[in-house]
Amino acid sequence: MRWMKLTVSLAIVAVAVLLFVQRFDPPDVRRLQSQVDELERERAELLAYAERLTASRRVAQVDVVRQRIDSLGRTVTTLLWQEIRSDGLLAPPRAIEAVGSLVYFEALLIKFEYGFVGAGDAQRGTSLALFRRVFGDAQSPDSATQLDPLTPPLAIEHDTPATFSNRLWRRFWEFVEDPKLAAEYGVRVAQVEAPAVLLEEGQVWEVRLDAIGGLNLQKIGMRVPYEVLDSGYGMAERP
Repeated sequence: MRWMKLTVSLAIVAVAVLLFVQRFDPPDVRRLQSQVDELERERAELLAYAERLTASRRVAQVDVVRQRIDSLGRTVTTLLWQEIRSDGLLAPPRAIEAVGSLVYFEALLIKFEYGFVGAGDAQRGTSLALFRRVFGDAQSPDSATQLDPLTPPLAIEHDTPATFSNRLWRRFWEFVEDPKLAAEYGVRVAQVEAPAVLLEEGQVWEVRLDAIGGLNLQKIGMRVPYEVLDSGYGMAERP
């Protein structure tokens, strides 16, 4: 990769500087030192570029509160769904029932061109997700619990209804059908994703969104549920 080559080049020039200090005049030393400084600056920029491309952030948390068998012999999974707000805090929990043990988390995804993400563009510096519904493998997706599709919960910080990210959501299906239009907005991919995992009672899962990629599900712990209330819930830590 380019930044690795720069690191090697920097080391070579540094050695050259030491040799010049011993054998050449101060102007030559200053010139080589300037080259070293420039390579260090480029290296720092490329490392920051790479970090932005590989970044990932938390966008939701899932607590598996209970599993039961219904009258048809199907597993019904009760979970608590909490999205991560722009300030990094958990939004109020929402209780959801999914029919099945394998549960899908469906979202609309907008992924931007690598150059925008790597450069840290203020409006296109990371992928966007708009969660749509949650459903199990033993039910039709059409019968799934619908999540609010009108208010983008993962909009860019300080976003308002009239700004760029909301305009993107309004044109999402146009981007899917028209790659040229998508390119005009810096959109590399617009599609629906629905990652799924097998859930078990007491598990806690985290949903993450890659800066240039899609959604990832990761188990982060276990809890023992003790009650589920219409207005909230309680959970006790497993010893």
